[in-house]
Parts: sequence; C-alpha cells; structure tokens
Amino acid sequence: MFLLMNEKVVWGSVIAAVILSMVFYPFLPADMPIHYDATNSPDSTVNKLAGTAILPVLMIVFALARKVNWQLGIAVYILLICHAVILFLAV
Repeated sequence: MFLLMNEKVVWGSVIAAVILSMVFYPFLPADMPIHYDATNSPDSTVNKLAGTAILPVLMIVFALARKVNWQLGIAVYILLICHAVILFLAV
C-alpha cells in the first residue's frame, strides 16, 4: 500500500497514461466508443482527442488532490486501468 502512495509511482502512472495516449493516438478511429450496450455494440462515442486526453487530465487532478485526501491517490490507478482498457477496445 505504501508503494502505491509513493510520489514517484503516482506521477509515473500519470506519465504512463500520457505515453499510452500518444502511442495509441494514430491508430484510433475518429470517434472512440466509450460505452457499450448489452449486445456489445457502442452506444456512446467521443472525439479521438477528447477520448485520449480526459482520463490523463483527471489523473493529474487526482494526483494533485491526494495531498488533501490520500484516498484520491487510488483513483489515479483506477483511471490508469480504465484508460488502458478504453484505448485497447477502441483500437
């Protein structure tokens, strides 16, 4: 648990999300699906730029806010996992 709250690990996760966005960006469709219905077809899409930028920006906000509440540091890792899954499904 202490390793997850380490300053370098938290910011390393944010940098990993930014690198993931830059690597996957050329391979993504113009509209990225972000939500799927029960039949596994996309029912909600966003612009490619917004889809790759929203979660890393939220990760930065939570990484800065974890100084106020340590539990927000966990959100950084949850968002990293969500970001990787969304990029994988969009490709």
